Amino acid sequence: MKNSKKNNKLSFSTLSLKKELLKSIKELGFDQPTSIQEKVIPHLKSSRQDLIASAQTGTGKTAAFGLPLLDLVDISNSDVQSLILGPTRELCIQISNDLVTYSKYMNGMKILPVYGGSKLDRQIKSLKKGPQIVVGTPGRVKDLIKRKKLVVEDIERFVLDEADEMLDLGFKQDLDMIVNQSPANKRVLMFSATIPKKILSLASKYQKNAVRIEATSLGKAHTDISYETYLVKKHDIENAIFNFLRFHDDKTIIIFCSTRNAVTHISSRILNRGFSVVSLSGALNQSERFKALQSIKNGRCKICVATDVAARGIDLVKLDIVIHAELPYNPETLIHRSGRTGRAGKKGRSILFCSPGERRKYEKLINSAKVRPVINKFLSQEEIEHKDNEKIINYLSRNKKNSSSELKFANELLTRFSNEDIALALIENFKGKLPPIEEVESLGEEQIVQMKNDRKKKKRGKQNSRRNFRKK
Repeated sequence: MKNSKKNNKLSFSTLSLKKELLKSIKELGFDQPTSIQEKVIPHLKSSRQDLIASAQTGTGKTAAFGLPLLDLVDISNSDVQSLILGPTRELCIQISNDLVTYSKYMNGMKILPVYGGSKLDRQIKSLKKGPQIVVGTPGRVKDLIKRKKLVVEDIERFVLDEADEMLDLGFKQDLDMIVNQSPANKRVLMFSATIPKKILSLASKYQKNAVRIEATSLGKAHTDISYETYLVKKHDIENAIFNFLRFHDDKTIIIFCSTRNAVTHISSRILNRGFSVVSLSGALNQSERFKALQSIKNGRCKICVATDVAARGIDLVKLDIVIHAELPYNPETLIHRSGRTGRAGKKGRSILFCSPGERRKYEKLINSAKVRPVINKFLSQEEIEHKDNEKIINYLSRNKKNSSSELKFANELLTRFSNEDIALALIENFKGKLPPIEEVESLGEEQIVQMKNDRKKKKRGKQNSRRNFRKK
């Protein structure tokens, strides 16, 4: 949702939403719908057709389906009318909290999140109170249906959020069971940041003549994110990550890994070097995940190592940088990961490390994702040490209030030691608390120039091919 400062576009008041919803939206400080909201809300309110929609992460997809779902609820009916599925507990909790916020003035509206890692009997007790909307993970929803505690035989709307993950990961068996238990005439609504062809094919098994809504194209989705690539040798990538973290120790950073084993490996090595770090993967229980997220949100920790699935639904507005510990397998993963930063109008950075042997894979990845990273030479030891020196100067430049005893001791030091000895002791103490600078073999400037030239040649080749095609 957009702030209300601009008024030259469609406003929420023109979308025929209930006054209770408009009141809560206004209190949140929003007036104009985003592109995805502007397109989806009228469709869900006026059509019975299935829908598959894609838009950049952070553009308000939850409100796009949540507001019309709330608007369409019959509050006098205590049966489950809408079922929303998400791949992770965090995403389900986030969706549920958002819906509760939007519906705060709708008396009698009940929204219930159900997910693994929380007490089953408590969720069963809440189901007996008659929620009209249930938000859940596939495994817990399937379990509740099998126990005959969650009745989905009369649901009117079935939503899959992060549909690409839901259909591409191991959820098919759970989804099939849930779909088979629900009515044939329900509306199936799918939402995601990206909808690749493979997912479209799978989606057709659950939908009938679905309308496709695309708020932004893949190549234009992340204009607030700058992509940067560092060319380093394969065996130096982890050390390069450690040096990058050291250089940017004032930034909040998430490092993406493809597997939970890689998360454990990377986070352990980061911790061993003296950094404060948390990890997010399927190996953590709900309590551990909650503590990890809280430490990032309240600023106690600035580094998080996570798998792609575990990071779904995480809302870190102040996230500055995304690092890919290895090249993503496909462009959709690159866009999804990078979309965790550059949110709410803030600028973000997405950092890729590429070894010489991965150049072909790298070029294919960025061309498919339609992003153009800036290729940089990696940080030298001199640059990192210069940043350390700046930190010391900034520390000494601050206006500090010292007690009389501290001033007295300072004068005593000046009488007993030279200025140089005191300065060197300060430097040694300051730098001794920092993680070590790792050795990273710097690739020659000629290799980076060659990589840039190869890309230019490829671009010119494509342009010439298009010109020749037009001539024909």
